[in-house]
Amino acid sequence: MIILLIIISSIVSFFIHRRNRRLLMKVTSPRRGTRSERRLVLKMLKKGVPPEAIYHDLYLQMRNGEYTQVDIVVALSQGLVAIEVKDYGGWLFGREDQRYWTQVLDHGREKHRFYNPIMQNSGHIRALRGQSGQLSRLPIYNVVLFGNRSRLKDVSWSPDNAYVGYTSDIMHVLKKIRRLSPADYKDMSEVSDILSRAVMNGEDREIVSGHIDYVRRQSRRGRFRHFFRWLF
Repeated sequence: MIILLIIISSIVSFFIHRRNRRLLMKVTSPRRGTRSERRLVLKMLKKGVPPEAIYHDLYLQMRNGEYTQVDIVVALSQGLVAIEVKDYGGWLFGREDQRYWTQVLDHGREKHRFYNPIMQNSGHIRALRGQSGQLSRLPIYNVVLFGNRSRLKDVSWSPDNAYVGYTSDIMHVLKKIRRLSPADYKDMSEVSDILSRAVMNGEDREIVSGHIDYVRRQSRRGRFRHFFRWLF
């Protein structure tokens, strides 16, 4: 009897996995992005967000010629929702105006700094705005979502500038934005083309590797700046 239950459970799990994979592939490849990002995309799809409204793992060229990577963009009638997904565990501390936030693990015995995700996503939004005149004027909402393994112990931000929460909050966030006035889209096909090209850039190995090198260089510069401020 137990063996039969295990077999049935395995068969059910297989078909659920296959169904989820097929649903996910309406938007993105199972190889793109992080597991947390893909789970968020899948959650939105299951809740009825149209696949053509979701763009995952976008690479946008900036004015300096480098590329920045955006986790997820959702296109709504009210504008674009730029989503930064963070898969941190532990307790999180930070303010909107602080350059670095803190992750606390092991009951306070282990601490790590990470770049303010609101500021990080603001950079993504600037890159989006730089893609066309229409995008420069379109409402773009800054949304930062953490996985449910983390706890926002002391995190503050202005609701007018951003939303910070958990990945489980996504439909609540989209519902709030949908209550706002519709955006003045001049050419929706232009917006769709720009976002689709940004997704396709993620299939270009040269663009992706160049972005990784750029992030590493920026990270080293940030550490050097912090060191010299402490030194002097």
